[in-house]
Formats: sequence, structure tokens, C-alpha cells
Amino acid sequence: MNHFAEQIETHILSGCTYGQERAIGVEIETIIYNNDGERIPVNPCPKYSAVDVIMDIESIYRDIGAYVTCSLEPGGQVEWASQPAFNLHDIQKEWDAIDNTIKSICTENQLTIIDLALEPIYQPSDIILINQRKYKLMHERFVGVGKYGPWMMRNTASVQVNIDLLDKQDAEECGFIADCISPLATILFSNAPFINNNPTGYDNMRYRIWEDTDPIRCGHLMDHGLYGSTNLLTQYCNYILDVPVIFTTPNLSGEVGSFDGTIQQWLEITAVNNELNSKDIKTALHQIFTHERYKTVLEIRSTDRPPIGLELAPVAFWLALMEQGKTRNILLEEVSCWPLSERIDLNLKASTLDMKQSAVNGKTILQALEWLAGLVYDSLDERSERLNIESERKYIEPFFESVFSKDVFSLQTQQRFAKQNIPIKEFLLEKTTYV
Repeated sequence: MNHFAEQIETHILSGCTYGQERAIGVEIETIIYNNDGERIPVNPCPKYSAVDVIMDIESIYRDIGAYVTCSLEPGGQVEWASQPAFNLHDIQKEWDAIDNTIKSICTENQLTIIDLALEPIYQPSDIILINQRKYKLMHERFVGVGKYGPWMMRNTASVQVNIDLLDKQDAEECGFIADCISPLATILFSNAPFINNNPTGYDNMRYRIWEDTDPIRCGHLMDHGLYGSTNLLTQYCNYILDVPVIFTTPNLSGEVGSFDGTIQQWLEITAVNNELNSKDIKTALHQIFTHERYKTVLEIRSTDRPPIGLELAPVAFWLALMEQGKTRNILLEEVSCWPLSERIDLNLKASTLDMKQSAVNGKTILQALEWLAGLVYDSLDERSERLNIESERKYIEPFFESVFSKDVFSLQTQQRFAKQNIPIKEFLLEKTTYV
């Protein structure tokens, strides 16, 4: 095994709980407009900006002596990161508090939350990039290797779920399950009904954007030759060493640098006596954008930002499927039997929001999603009984019921829009208005 890959694997496994309870966390991104239907600027300027939103959030929390982690994505999307928690109820309490804070700031400054996963009106060229060198380097890289890099950075919003790893076997099984299920999850949680001021139709647009951003560092694990759970983590650590560097570890002033070469070549320069420091390992891991990636947790990145009130549905979904027990054993046994050709085909079909398409093993996508929903419920019931807590089903049940009785939210929203016969901007402001 490559010596650097071994050190990276050791770093990833340093976060393992080894018999203790698994914690979870979530990062929720939100696009914000002003009440005139304009995207708020990211950088400080005479208008109220995304930077101002973050400063006001931090001021409110500082005044009450509370802790909060909010940051900005490169197009000014506001990202909130939860603290690690052992159940969804604690995350919901934390989310309710930050959600109310953001809404009060929006009300005071005449802003509107756009609870979609894709910027509905404006193109990347309409949105000034955040004034940070890291993101400028990312932009320069992405415009040369894919079609949608600027769209990904400025125009998308997701929910990223962080799952604690129990041990190496758990890490590999969770990563493999997530890679198999992610194409289904991208359809289930699709919430990108508009692009360029037009309906997206059946295009699963945020998924399409990520699939054509940077092929060497994005996509599914299987796109990079990682097909099964056996030895998955070691293969992952070897894979990332061949990925080109975008940015290097920040210096003492917090400024990142650049490097023309692979992560392996960069680490050979930074290593001292062939030993890596943890900061450089973290920098390397954060330059991989596969739908699921390893840090000291497994970060699952494949779900769109859901509508207001359903933000924790993706967390419940992934928590349930990652939960060790008889339900996950059933899931792992099933996905391990999926033919590679059908998995490849499913990844391609995920670009289209047609649940009548065939999925795998004779199921349609709808049937596969209904099967997964049953496993999610079973797993959450197991958790409730094992931990002696209130059921966490309530965070996912309304979501499942809406999708299975109507359609995915991308299509539901387009159907409502078609009936109203008003401009998209007016529809958005009306849809997301709150007091």
C-alpha cells in the first residue's frame, strides 16, 4: 500500500467510534433573494449582502451566548452546519433555532428564502464569486474540465449528511451502500424545478451539474474503479493521490496556495521524513467531490436542498440506511448482488426524473424507492426501540407521503407553476413569502 495512502486511511479511521454510539451531523445550504427577486450579493457592498447575513447571525448568537457554525458557499449560499448529535430530535432543535434566526434577519432586511437546490433565474455570470482565493482557483480549474463548474459553485444548494464511522468495515460498507443508493436518492430528493428562468422538465438538474463539473474528482465511487465494499477505503485513499491539486493548505495568514501537479506530488514536497501532517491530509480530502466522500466521517452529498419544513428528511433517510442492524444487513446483501452493468445504467438514468424507468433487479425506480422507504421505516423503528427515544419517522414520513402520492418535488413545483400562469419570479416570491 502506498505510504501516503496508508497515512490518509489512518487519518480517516481516527474518527471511528469503535463501539460507541454513532453521531450524525448535517450541512444545509440556502439561496437568498431580496424581495425584488434579485439574488443578494455575496461580497460586502452598498446593498445588504450574504456576508452581512453571516455577520448578523453571529452577532445574534454571540449576544445570547450560543454557538453556531454558518459560512458562505462561493455564490453566497448560506450554509449552516449542525453540531454532532446522537438523534434527529437534537438536530431539529438546533435547526429550528437557526432557521428562526435566518427568517427574522430576512424579514428585517426584506429578503426571501429560495428553498430550491438550484438557482432558478440567474446564470453564473450574473453572480459575482466570493472574494476568496480558494474559490477562484476552483473556478479556474472547473471551467477547463467540465461544462457546469460555475453552475455548481454559484447556483446549487444541497444537504450534506455526515455519518460517524464505527470501524473500517463499517466505513467501507457505508460508503458502498451510499454509492449504490445515491442515484436513487438524487431522484427522490430532486428539488430543482427551474433553471435560466425556465422549468427544468424531467431533467434532474443539480445531479447533471455535479456529473459534469470535474470528472476526475466528482461522480460516483464506481466511476473511479471502486466497485465493492471489500478494501474500499484503501482503494479510495490510493485513488485520491492521482487527483490534480486545486489549492494547498492555508498559510498562517489563512491564504491558500496553488500547485501544478497531483495530490501525491504535492504531498511528496510537504511531507517531513515521508510523514504527512493532518492539515495537509484534510486539504487533500477536501478536494474530492464524489457523491460520498471520506473525511473523519462519511459525508454523503447527493441530496438536493428540500423545501422549507422538510430539511431533515435527507438526514433521516441516510441515518436509517447507515444504521447497523438487521435492516442494513438486508440492504447490504441486496446491493451487493446488483450487476455492475445495471448500476452503471442506473447512474445514467438518475439524470431523468422518470420513476417508471427500470432500476435494478427487475424493479422500476419507483418500486426501488418504495422498497427503500420500507427499510428506512424499519431501521428508524429499530433505533427508536434500541435507544428508547421518540420515533424519528416524523422527519421523513411527510416527505415520502408527498413524493409517493404526487411526484418528486421538482415536478410538483413545476405543476403548480404551470397552473398559476405567472412569471417565475413572482411565483417564487409568492411561494416563499413568510412572516
